[in-house]
Amino acid sequence: MKIAIVGAGIGGLTAAALLIEQGHEVKVFEKNNKVSEVGAGIGIGGNVINKLNNHDLAKGLKNIGQIIDTLQVRDEKGKILSAVKLKDKTVNLTMLRQDLIETIQSYVPSSNIYLNHRINKLENSPLKVTLHFEEQQSEAFDLCIGADGIHSIARETLYPESKAEYQGYTVFRGLVEEAHLEDNNVAKEYWTSKGRVGIVPLLNNQVYWFISINAKADDKTLKGFGKPHLQARFNHFPNEVRQILDKQSETDILLHDIYDIKPLKSFVDQRVVLLGDAAHATTPNMGQGAGQAMEDAVVLANCLATYNFEEALQRYDNLRVKHTKKVITKSRSIGKIAQLQNRLIVAIRNKFIQLMPNSMIGKQTHFLYKTKSK
Repeated sequence: MKIAIVGAGIGGLTAAALLIEQGHEVKVFEKNNKVSEVGAGIGIGGNVINKLNNHDLAKGLKNIGQIIDTLQVRDEKGKILSAVKLKDKTVNLTMLRQDLIETIQSYVPSSNIYLNHRINKLENSPLKVTLHFEEQQSEAFDLCIGADGIHSIARETLYPESKAEYQGYTVFRGLVEEAHLEDNNVAKEYWTSKGRVGIVPLLNNQVYWFISINAKADDKTLKGFGKPHLQARFNHFPNEVRQILDKQSETDILLHDIYDIKPLKSFVDQRVVLLGDAAHATTPNMGQGAGQAMEDAVVLANCLATYNFEEALQRYDNLRVKHTKKVITKSRSIGKIAQLQNRLIVAIRNKFIQLMPNSMIGKQTHFLYKTKSK
């Protein structure tokens, strides 16, 4: 089958690697002049590693990933509110975003990736889908996989009314070398009325950190924030937080407003199928954005290998739409709880979290491991 993949991101390249392996003629179209990921660190949950099963890509991810076995939530004084052990018999990893994309790309021949190919229109029909480019000639395919992110051209073709929705907070991110944390297997978040601070271990004593602050979209004041502003805002936090900010360089601090999309009713229309953020962009509160994109790719490849064309797309739709809707809605709700800023309400929230058994908190994410792969 002749397959076009729009977008050479995490999901698109994973789909390409698996579908090329199956013998399909695959072309990956990337609008930029290189394959790269904007961001710092990223998590890949055990749900993804499990679905990859014994595929060599799973081994590749384990080679670049730091194992995380516990997620802690603390208050601004460092007091532990919850400490959730991650699900047994799974491997949860953190890694550099660029390492992740390069590892996946290594499974896709460079001849299958077409850079500087910007799509401006898709023509979808029962028998074929035609891609129209801004500069290159149009080309027809048996199937088009839209993996072109939250502002997807492919999604706009299927659902022109679907737009990215701002969720009320913006996130600073950075990477620190030689962090030397006390425990490299524990990811921590500090939940406070001033914002949320995350500290995530990576391999080789590196740390990925983030700070999320409630703000209006495209907030001009926060855009002017640098390292000194963040240090001043969080100078009363525990030593670990202050030391990480101290070690951060004056430059290379990223800032992104947080968006997601309203869950779609279907990811499939005739010869176009959506995948990753194009299908179900979510807030980062569950650390599942990249993982769900990779799961999409695994499930779609498995379905195409197992069923006839129409049944395969329907099966993919049935497996992924309901599941990713739950990820979007649960991640949104976590964000709203974590970003509370009224001090009294924050105190009540923290007390409630302390009283809730860690096992009960952990069960909130067990649904991630229960989805079928085909």
